Amino acid sequence: MWTGDWWNMVQDFLPEGATVAPVIIATDKTQLTQYSGNKAAYPVYMTLGNLPRSLRRKPSKHACILIAYLSISKSIGKKLTKKQKSSRIQQIFHDSMRVVLEPLMEAGKKGVEVAFSDG
Repeated sequence: MWTGDWWNMVQDFLPEGATVAPVIIATDKTQLTQYSGNKAAYPVYMTLGNLPRSLRRKPSKHACILIAYLSISKSIGKKLTKKQKSSRIQQIFHDSMRVVLEPLMEAGKKGVEVAFSDG
């Protein structure tokens, strides 16, 4: 993403001194057995797309941060069909992600002023 034509095209529309900072969100089911019995959750991580992939994928570089845990409920509608349960779980996931990512919405529309990493 950070070397593509898309990047240059979007960057050309921004005011002087501004830069594109694409946000990458990742989640994956994980077991929480060490702390809470046999429970599971979906940790939600965030990183920036303008970081090279080689840095984003190395935990030691701290390029990825945990922004939320989404809980997993196994007792969703006992009388629902398999298709209805799947649909309900998907809707809950999307509604939860909307809440988690809401603070990024305004930043994406209006931008955010940030200091350089060197102060």
